[in-house]
Amino acid sequence: MKRLLLALPIIALITACNKEPGEGGKAEIRGRVIEQKYSNGGSPIGDPYPAPGENVYIVYGDASNGAYPDDNVDTGPNGEFRFIWLRKGTYTIYTLSDCADCEGDTKSIFARVEIGDKKEVMNAGDLLIEKR
Repeated sequence: MKRLLLALPIIALITACNKEPGEGGKAEIRGRVIEQKYSNGGSPIGDPYPAPGENVYIVYGDASNGAYPDDNVDTGPNGEFRFIWLRKGTYTIYTLSDCADCEGDTKSIFARVEIGDKKEVMNAGDLLIEKR
């Protein structure tokens, strides 16, 4: 019985060290939102360009279960964004895009990012959105 009582605090400490994705680390995720203008007829107008002032959302873990965002940031003047102070784990990054054929006239553009090292800087890449 004494051994069991001694083992319980050790087991509790070991399981407490397993941290879920989220804030509290030193890693970060960076990326950029690119915008493509479209005519009312659905034809692209010009070349894509950086999208300043767009909301970008992050879900700590997998967003396939319809999870609400855990945080959000706005893109800077060059369309870039970053989420800082993250722990190791899987993250879902997304932003909203216009969509003529979608319910509500918007759709989500996703990127899934895996942070494997506690100080890693990951690039989510370019998220291409449509503007009508």
